[in-house]
Amino acid sequence: MPYARLTRPNQTWALALDSAFANFAAPTLTELNDRRFVHFISCALTEDGTNLIMADSETDDTLTFCSKGNEVTPTQYNVTSQLTWLKDANTGGSGSTVDLTSLYNKVTAMLGGVDIPYWIISRTGPNASQDINFAAGHRIKMARFLTDYPVDVLENNTPVRGSNTPVFQGDVNWNYTLV
Repeated sequence: MPYARLTRPNQTWALALDSAFANFAAPTLTELNDRRFVHFISCALTEDGTNLIMADSETDDTLTFCSKGNEVTPTQYNVTSQLTWLKDANTGGSGSTVDLTSLYNKVTAMLGGVDIPYWIISRTGPNASQDINFAAGHRIKMARFLTDYPVDVLENNTPVRGSNTPVFQGDVNWNYTLV
C-alpha cells in the first residue's frame, strides 16, 4: 500500500546569506529569488521542531524623577527560532562519497557550524506555494541570526535529525508584503 506524505504546501522556509540583501527592510524579488544567496530548505525541516516566533519586546523599566507611574519602554525585538532537519545517511563518512545533491546534506552543511550569519525567512501562503519563487503580494517574516552549536537528535524509531537554535542578532522584517 503506498503511503501519502502529509505536507503543508503553503509553508516555505529559506535561509539567506547575510549579504543577500542591500536593504533588509525592503528586500527585492530579484534578491529573494537569487538561489546563490537564498536557499529553500522547507522539505528538510521537521514541522514539530521548526519555528520563527516574535515574543513580547524586551523592555526597560528605568524610572526618572519625571516618569509618570510605572513606565515601561520597549527596547528591542525578541525573536526566537529553532530549526530541526532530517540528516542524510550518506554524509561522506567511512570513505564513502558524500551526496552533494542531498537537501539534507546541504542543510547540515549550512547549519552544522557555529556563528554563521543567516537570515531565516518564513512565508505562509498562498496555497500551493511551498518553495516556489517569491512574488509580489507574498508576505514574509525574516530575522537575522547566528547559528549556535548544532545538536544531533537521536531517538528510538525516528530518523536522525540535526537541530540548531540560532541566536537572534536584532535585525527583523516582520510581515513584510513583497512589491
